[in-house]
Amino acid sequence: MNPKKSINTIKRKAFRYFTGSFKNKIGKTVSNNDAIKSILICRPNHRLGNLLLLSPLVQELESTFPNSEIDLLVNESCAGQLYQNYDNVNLVIEFPQRPFKNIIRYIRTFVRLRSKKYDLAINAVKESSSGRLFTSISNARFKFVGAIDMDKKEGHIAMQVIYSLRGFLASIGVKENDAVPASLDLRLANDELVHGGRLVYDMVQNAQPTICLFTHATGDKCYTERWWLDLYGRLLRAFPDVNIIEVLPKENVSRIGFRSPSVYSLNIREMAAMIASTDVFIGADSGVMHLASASLTPTIGLFSVTDIEKYRPYNEGSVAVDTNVVDIGGLIAIVENALYPNLNTSA
Repeated sequence: MNPKKSINTIKRKAFRYFTGSFKNKIGKTVSNNDAIKSILICRPNHRLGNLLLLSPLVQELESTFPNSEIDLLVNESCAGQLYQNYDNVNLVIEFPQRPFKNIIRYIRTFVRLRSKKYDLAINAVKESSSGRLFTSISNARFKFVGAIDMDKKEGHIAMQVIYSLRGFLASIGVKENDAVPASLDLRLANDELVHGGRLVYDMVQNAQPTICLFTHATGDKCYTERWWLDLYGRLLRAFPDVNIIEVLPKENVSRIGFRSPSVYSLNIREMAAMIASTDVFIGADSGVMHLASASLTPTIGLFSVTDIEKYRPYNEGSVAVDTNVVDIGGLIAIVENALYPNLNTSA
């Protein structure tokens, strides 16, 4: 066993045990929802998918507290770009990813956090020890540190905090929001969508439907080149009149050997706008899969090792596929249904 890995595991368990004692803070109840004007969301993480999964919570808070300002506490990341079109998002407070190598900046950010008063601080993910810590030490009147008992059990990570938070807010006098939680949404502007559409059209040069592939993922979530080439060949045969393009990761690699037209961009919003201009996205569980959901494109998420209910793509028309159960033939049928949802197959 790797000694460094073992030490890190012990550290995480100890930190989780320490922060597990932190409790929600409930003060004097509020008279109406407008009493909550400043909100802090704690999600000290830098990963694209984890930051995108905050968007339903941000929309929930916008709906419940329309006159509020929302600050996001994250690790150094692209969060500012992701939420640039959210009018209620005021500040993005970024801690350095490696605090011991950036100790001065870390201390300055910590002081900045403590110096601002909030009406409400929220730990966005109940399993996050660092999220519990920063929520607890924030200068907030009400603190939602962890989940509370609720009637509705929700498996998806983006929804868990919303339903649990609703119960907490009811206990402090907030009028409950009983609407269906919103989907992931990057809120792409019209000019961004036009730009993305032009880039896709320049690649395909026609108005036929387009499938977008993303063949990369991290660790065990990544499918083999052989698997992707098999799927790619089957897609070509099943949909001869449909364009297939590939969005490349920052590593600029392709598991179909660059056989289809491909696009490479380090601009997150530009990548999302291109995906938004396609008809179906297919990719393994990854940040880019959630980016496709946030672009409001029907997304087919491929799962083989991670929790499918917890991390499935969350937007209308999307589906999560357990490839341990569904073979490529079954996947082709799912792609057809996503491409042609109104096709009458009963005849």
